[in-house]
Amino acid sequence: MIRAAVVEDEPLARQFLATLLEDTGLVSVIGQAGEATEGLTLCGRERPQVVFLDIRMPGPDGMVLGSRLTALPDPPFLVFVTGYAERAHEAFRLEAIDYLLKPLDADRVAEAVSRIARRLAPPADIVTKSAQSPSPPLALAGSEHLPVKHGNGDVIKLLARGQIVAALRRDRRTFIHTVGEEFATYYPLAQLAEWLGTPPFVMIARDAVVNLNGVREIIHYGDRLYQVCLRDRADTRVEASRSGAARLAALLRSPF
Repeated sequence: MIRAAVVEDEPLARQFLATLLEDTGLVSVIGQAGEATEGLTLCGRERPQVVFLDIRMPGPDGMVLGSRLTALPDPPFLVFVTGYAERAHEAFRLEAIDYLLKPLDADRVAEAVSRIARRLAPPADIVTKSAQSPSPPLALAGSEHLPVKHGNGDVIKLLARGQIVAALRRDRRTFIHTVGEEFATYYPLAQLAEWLGTPPFVMIARDAVVNLNGVREIIHYGDRLYQVCLRDRADTRVEASRSGAARLAALLRSPF
């Protein structure tokens, strides 16, 4: 898990960001702070691997905090979160790994987390569960099959990409759907999305990656409003987020 801290002066915004981060399944938010001085103390004590920080805060702003964090013995990665696009050049002078604009989009947060994960570990080791994990290890680089635990025994099934109809995140588990079965795993959804790769797989919501070849029908019922019905045994229906709907619409207009 990526150890992260959030520094944001608005309590609701701070908690919303923390929730988006933990929902990726890759991040543990180890501390939160409401202003720069408190944030610097927190980071010096907890040593997070990445800090998500607002720019405009009372007292020293996020840029000041960012420059102080880069001076720590083991500096964290920086991700600036702000409503102001014009300060991006300052952020990247501090070698920020990303620059997220408010209002936050869950998919952009997941994208930033995936980028951090790639920077923190060699590609083949970004996600490797321990031997005690309910799901077997997944090495993204070079792996053509996804190991999943079958039933209550010790049987491991290896799923090819084409067998996967969808990966859906709920209740801190990721459920892998095939045409005839469903497998509960602990794989982070953001990483599965990266492993599954390009179309026909598409992330249509922060908690859903679907295989367009495994879709029975798509219902369009308004501006960027889509519902996807899967070709699985439960005819599972998934609502697309607005950003996911935009990606889905683009794919529907072009061959993949």
